[in-house]
Amino acid sequence: MLSQLLSDFDWTRAAIIFVTYVIIDILYAMYVICVSKRQAVNAAFVSSFLYSLGAYGVISYSKNPLYVVPLAVGAFLGTYIVVKYNSRE
Repeated sequence: MLSQLLSDFDWTRAAIIFVTYVIIDILYAMYVICVSKRQAVNAAFVSSFLYSLGAYGVISYSKNPLYVVPLAVGAFLGTYIVVKYNSRE
């Protein structure tokens, strides 16, 4: 089973998933900020992008659960970037 997962693992797809989830976490932070400021239209646009990008990740890791690793690392980095950036302000 593991050998099959490893043979189906594509590093390019893993990199795309990583970058996608960095962007998703940044967008999620923007979404929370828009909702807290009651900016309905902005929050709705960000939400639609969030769910569209998220669907790509779900489709990818449902085919190969090893893609959860770049997904999790990307999510970690996205949150880290947003929190570090906002702590400067």
